[in-house]
Amino acid sequence: MTHYTQLFFADSTLMKLSYKLSFLLYLAIYANGAEAKNIDIALVTEHFPPFQIVSQNKEISGFSTELMREAMQRSKYNYSLTAYPWTVAYNLALTKPNYCVFSMARIPSRENLFSWVGKVTNNNSAIVWRLKNKKNIEITQFEDLKKYTIAVKRNNAPHQALIKRGFKEGENLYVLENANALINVLYSRAEIDFIIVDDITIRYRAKLAGIDLNSLEPIYEISDFWSDFYLACHKKTDKKVISKLSLILDNIHKDGSFKKLLDKWKKKMIQVNLTPE
Repeated sequence: MTHYTQLFFADSTLMKLSYKLSFLLYLAIYANGAEAKNIDIALVTEHFPPFQIVSQNKEISGFSTELMREAMQRSKYNYSLTAYPWTVAYNLALTKPNYCVFSMARIPSRENLFSWVGKVTNNNSAIVWRLKNKKNIEITQFEDLKKYTIAVKRNNAPHQALIKRGFKEGENLYVLENANALINVLYSRAEIDFIIVDDITIRYRAKLAGIDLNSLEPIYEISDFWSDFYLACHKKTDKKVISKLSLILDNIHKDGSFKKLLDKWKKKMIQVNLTPE
């Protein structure tokens, strides 16, 4: 066999291999796209500015919302995005396959209830707030809080954490169904001493309630009430879906997309510095 003949067969073999690999790659991409089109994911959330902001016409925006839209666009999955009161959104993801909720704190009491997909936002601090004119209250340690009444939103992280640490509804815990009223109860109900709100959303809650933030005072920080906020899905959601979305969220954090979104929204956020417990 001549040198040129050898080259011809070598080139021919490489060409066939190249075609084969290209065809396999096409099949993989096509199959992935076809698979994605057959999967419907229901994203549910709540009004939780600036992470999720629900306007009067029901449009949903916000830092976490934009992050989730980017993740779903990359996944090619069909999806819906709907805002509900927190208890409704939480229970939908808890009871219905292919329902996923964000932004949810990953706390021990929830760990085995959901499939945890990936981090959406970083950790915020749980801050105990009071009215500034209540100067007769002093908190030096967590157990001091049990002498007073704290208002919380049902099924949110502070509610579940306080129950676990010995607080009782109707005794030293006042539970609200609607978080929009959380700040108002400090003014409208004399028996409410504190609320627990993270250090970012307090500004927006005060604005929503029409209350001057300067009339409130942060008096104590609880370091273990919140974790990073996550996307979490029903336990029976397909594991391939969980793995794919997990990888996508991880890539968003690594490829600069997360920082770009954070820079866009951070000017709307507020931080309160307290010494942790």
